[in-house]
Amino acid sequence: MNLFYAVSGICWLIVDPMIPDDTSGMKKRFIQIVKDKGYERRQEAFKLSSGGLSHDYIDIRRAFSDRAHAASAANFVMISFEERNITFDVIGGMTMGADPISHAVAVVGAKSWFSVRKQEKAHGRQQRIEGALLNGEKKVILVEDTVSTGRSLLEAFDVLKEAKVEVRALCTLLDRGLSMAEKMDGEKTLYIPLITYQDLEIDPL
Repeated sequence: MNLFYAVSGICWLIVDPMIPDDTSGMKKRFIQIVKDKGYERRQEAFKLSSGGLSHDYIDIRRAFSDRAHAASAANFVMISFEERNITFDVIGGMTMGADPISHAVAVVGAKSWFSVRKQEKAHGRQQRIEGALLNGEKKVILVEDTVSTGRSLLEAFDVLKEAKVEVRALCTLLDRGLSMAEKMDGEKTLYIPLITYQDLEIDPL
């Protein structure tokens, strides 16, 4: 599949002949890129940012750091929402886990992006939400690259709710555990993990 996008009026071509045209094929391609480019099995367990221990090191940002793979991930995000009939104008989340995929989707899908700061700025407008202006007219998707406990995604969700932003769905590229789905059980807002620990054949956190 060849992907076109425009920057400053110039049309660029991203060529990745490995990108399939269907959701199932895109998912398989996505999983393979994660395994090939972003996964490492370590003999000694290491501590995750969530506080848990794991032998499975996964770096989603590294896996999709080149433009062809970033475009592949962005198209997988887009088609995953299309098949659920979820439309949106803006995508983003907590910096910096959400930033690369948000920017990729914004470019490939002709959307806007936003970023949630971990803390308020000490100067200027002292805001936590940067990028696109989020108002009541915007259809917003909240995204994260990897979820274990869901802490960052839920914190960003709280920031948006406090700002009176209506979030259409929460999405993670990879859910490594069970707790986030449990926390979202009963919530009106849809939670969509594009792949899970089961797809990578690793133990849940």
